[in-house]
Amino acid sequence: MARAADPKAKRLQILEAAAHQFARTGYEATVMDDVAEAAGVSKGSLYDYFKNKEDLFYAVFEWFQAQLLQASVADIQGAVGVREQLAAFAEATVGALVDRVNLYPVTLEVWAASAKSGTRKRFAKAMRMLYANYRHEVSALIRTGQTSGEIDPTVDPDVLASMLIGAVDGLMLQYWLDPSFDAKAWVRTFLSNMFDGVGAKKPGKSEQ
Repeated sequence: MARAADPKAKRLQILEAAAHQFARTGYEATVMDDVAEAAGVSKGSLYDYFKNKEDLFYAVFEWFQAQLLQASVADIQGAVGVREQLAAFAEATVGALVDRVNLYPVTLEVWAASAKSGTRKRFAKAMRMLYANYRHEVSALIRTGQTSGEIDPTVDPDVLASMLIGAVDGLMLQYWLDPSFDAKAWVRTFLSNMFDGVGAKKPGKSEQ
């Protein structure tokens, strides 16, 4: 790997190399020497950017989530209407994960770190904030859809947002376990079925 001269580029180079190392060997088995070698930097240089393995892993987690968020936001911006925006969010999130499936174990390692006593406080807090931010954004879209008449006003936006985010998580986990599972197609089917159920009833349409 070519060495980057610019400090920001060098930090990114380290993060990318570390992400692949953590994905391959897991948090516990990864050692800083391996990351330094993979990144093409000295171990001393590595510690100039991150004081220990936990800090490096946390930075990898933030970097990986930023990649996913950037992909999702880009697709939402081009969508018209709340239904299309929600669909774009879910499809883009699943698509971004599918495109980076080799790094998906980083997410599993973060969940594991959230459960272990030594790292629980830091990583559990980070995951709570991550999910809270996603719920806030999705529930805000749902409320906008209720105001515009696209979504049934009796639906609880926070509950629906939580279930939608959980569905995306579940689809991706199944895809990682079984690559023959078509996560992109299934998320579209799920969203279609969901919108049929929570869409606002058209005036004069009788219940079946």
